[in-house]
Amino acid sequence: MATTSLELLRDGALLTLVGGALALDRRGAFQVMVSQPLVLVPVLGLLMGQLETGLWLGATVQLLWMASLIVGASVPPNETLAAAVIGAAVLLYGRHFGVVDETVNALAVLAGAPVAWIGRWLDIRLERENLNLCMRADEAARAGTPFVLARLPALGLLRTFLAESALIAVGTAVTMIALVVARPLLGAPEVKAFEVVGFYILPALGLAVAMTTVRRRRALLLSAGSFLLVLFGIRFLEGP
Repeated sequence: MATTSLELLRDGALLTLVGGALALDRRGAFQVMVSQPLVLVPVLGLLMGQLETGLWLGATVQLLWMASLIVGASVPPNETLAAAVIGAAVLLYGRHFGVVDETVNALAVLAGAPVAWIGRWLDIRLERENLNLCMRADEAARAGTPFVLARLPALGLLRTFLAESALIAVGTAVTMIALVVARPLLGAPEVKAFEVVGFYILPALGLAVAMTTVRRRRALLLSAGSFLLVLFGIRFLEGP
């Protein structure tokens, strides 16, 4: 598939910036659920002209991390950053290197999954830095300097955006390199094994994770909504 380094960098930068912006919704701002993998990955897929791939991959990743709920002070693995990395790597591979199949999807999930735990570490570091901003905000309020106070929230969001975008960029590059290098080396038996993993085992594992949350009403509604959204999306793409 013909491509240039400039086009690849352009598409990678676009996916990184959009992924980083949507990731702010998870903890930093908004919190209207656009950071969920089921929304984030299809948005990236739409940008790359691969909406069907984005829907399937987003639903799979959503199920795998369905139990990663932010409750109180808990810091679960960051499924949003993992989804952005996995989705971006697959979409870039499909746009610039070859056909996306279940083998590519499975490889991307396995290679990109550790980003969720790296993202958890990053969340903890960012929260510590935000505590420092809170102390600076208290000092600004006591000193009567509203302009200093007003720019601190923007500083916190900018810091989060830059840190998460950097992780998405690095994680996407590493995962995509793994796809480009590993996929041609796989023989027919290995490809068949990864097809089984991608088409059966990962969705089954995701459903098992989702079933652990059925006692939580919000998670049950999200599971049902995810299924219906993907179902109607695929039916719409397939046409009458």
